[in-house]
Amino acid sequence: MKYYVLYVENTKSFFTYKSEEEYKPGEWCIVDFSGRKRSAVILRETEEDKIDFDIKKIKEIDSRADILSIPEDIIKLMDWMAVYYISDYYNVIKTVFPGILKLNYSQKAVFYKELENAEKYNSETIKDFNDYMKKKKVVTSATLIKKFGKDLVSYAQSKDAVKIEKHLVTKENKIKEIETDGIINETDIELNEEQKNTVEAIENGNNDYYLIKGITGSGKTEVYIRLIKNALKSGGGSIFLVPEISLTPQMMDRLKREFSNNVALLHSRLTTKERKEEWNAIKSGNKKVVIGARSAVFAPVQNLKYIILDEEHETTYKQESNPRYHTKNVAIKRANLLENVKVILGSATPSFDTYYQAKEGVIELLELKNRYNDAKKPVYDLVNLQNVNGNFSHELLEKISEKLLKNEQIILILNRKAFSTFIKCRDCGTVETCPNCSISLNYYRKENKLKCHYCGYEKYFKPVCGNCGSKNLIHLGTGTEKIELELGEIFKDARILRIDSENTKTQEQFEKMYNDFKNHKYDILLGTQIIAKGFHFPNVTLVSIINADIILNFPDFRAGEKTYQLLTQASGRSGREKKEGEVLIQTYDPDNDAIKKTISDNYEGYYENEMEIRKILKYPPYGRIINIVISSETETGLKEKAEKFYNMIKEKNSFIPKPFKAPIYRINNRYRYQIFIKSDRISINNIKHRIRSSLVNYREKDVRISVDVDPVNLL
Repeated sequence: MKYYVLYVENTKSFFTYKSEEEYKPGEWCIVDFSGRKRSAVILRETEEDKIDFDIKKIKEIDSRADILSIPEDIIKLMDWMAVYYISDYYNVIKTVFPGILKLNYSQKAVFYKELENAEKYNSETIKDFNDYMKKKKVVTSATLIKKFGKDLVSYAQSKDAVKIEKHLVTKENKIKEIETDGIINETDIELNEEQKNTVEAIENGNNDYYLIKGITGSGKTEVYIRLIKNALKSGGGSIFLVPEISLTPQMMDRLKREFSNNVALLHSRLTTKERKEEWNAIKSGNKKVVIGARSAVFAPVQNLKYIILDEEHETTYKQESNPRYHTKNVAIKRANLLENVKVILGSATPSFDTYYQAKEGVIELLELKNRYNDAKKPVYDLVNLQNVNGNFSHELLEKISEKLLKNEQIILILNRKAFSTFIKCRDCGTVETCPNCSISLNYYRKENKLKCHYCGYEKYFKPVCGNCGSKNLIHLGTGTEKIELELGEIFKDARILRIDSENTKTQEQFEKMYNDFKNHKYDILLGTQIIAKGFHFPNVTLVSIINADIILNFPDFRAGEKTYQLLTQASGRSGREKKEGEVLIQTYDPDNDAIKKTISDNYEGYYENEMEIRKILKYPPYGRIINIVISSETETGLKEKAEKFYNMIKEKNSFIPKPFKAPIYRINNRYRYQIFIKSDRISINNIKHRIRSSLVNYREKDVRISVDVDPVNLL
């Protein structure tokens, strides 16, 4: 008899079962759980002497899940994620396999032939039954019984009119065969010396982790593609990660030009059926190159050789829901669990944590210091908004006019959507706020709506103060919608395209907008930071950041780093080919170090300055952070309940600050207290252990506790 630790679907704990059959980690089986048949996955074998309770037998292998068996390295990766990020297994497995492992366990009734009339049932009932089954072909037996009764269904089954199949194989469960001939297209792109040296250093190097620090426009993508291509020629697979789904159209087009049908796409907007088909093609080895956002890091690529994180500095690589994992850390851990897998991180502005690891020798640093095809770096201009009336300086308007006359394109960036960020009554001072959150409502002029960016609440705007009835209202805080309106009034003949998360709800919308601007159907592209990331528009010669201070003023120790990254990345969209590019930055704080270092292209100098401060304050990478949020729909007593949890995790000799009200005190009708823990690398593991045990033992109704290890968002 063998004993196995199992994860049973839709549970949060592990369970032990036994079997005379031998199972491998990652295989699915059927078990009896609380009187019902449930599907479960084998996690590991355990020893009999560790078991002091009666356990049930595994019923059988789950034949429906053969193609969905989990690779052993992914099982180990999930174990690590649950421990490191203090998460339950239910949320980990849901993240690793969103929708893929969703099997249909209900029995199916399949139509075989018409049921003949019988004395027991009137002819009209038989006709209805036959018409229904001829139309449906396949239905769940439960649905059929509900509609026609158990007796009639049993009778139809006895006459072979319908058959109940125990394990019905449907089309979406079958592996889709893909033509793999000619999977590599030999393009005529020639790498320069820097790129060739980088490829050779990675392919021939003994390290497992590499950072390609390449200035914007230096051709990092060409390096990635050459590595993927060379690996593919010898049967190796690769995972190519991008920080935003919005970046996949451009990269997908490029990869398909190189690798034809051997490219799989994985991201959160795929349907369950689409995701299963891609998953099956990857697992079967029919597709060896995977592109996608965060969750693609878990793809079961055959003979995996590379995991590439493009724009590795982007905060979107961090998942904000349980388990709150960072894709970079997961990629590195996965490479640890496999042989001959290399992780490649790429950015013009690496996160300071990554760059610190490169400086320390943990990651090998490789640099691309020149733009590809000898393209020139853009020229910077800085404008002090203190001397400007409105959103557009005289200098910016002049440059836009000049580029329009030359039939060149312009990108304008303002990291704030909506028309205005809040509406205030001039008479009584009332500001329209969300009824569910401690935050003002944003105004959207085109829809004439007030919206909350946190909980999604919205209502139609009435131009009357809800408090005093005054019509004397003022719109404050400019967003992209207002900029679009003002631009249209100034440049009446210019074709303006606005892109933000409000008007690009689907991947198809974004792809159309991307291609329309690329094909010069528009002259000006206006948007939030989503348009500053990795796009290649050859005809763009002017990029302007309308207000560089929006991120800079956030209460976050990384605010300066994020501002430097946004400005540099945005600037990199200008002058990417033969035409010279210009960048104009508007700010109320022209002496800010992040802005000055951006203009002087001095990443190293800004990094060194920031590291001195972080070392003193023991912020990452010199320390570790855990952010705990204790929330409830009831405000009364929440402070005491938060302090109860705090008392459970604190240690006599360690300093953990007491709970405090979160900067945004209420979100989605939940009041929130935070415990912000900052500690050295060694102590943080002991603190994690106390948090984990406290979560198990904490008993308070209506209280939700979320733990964020290595947080990116501190609000």
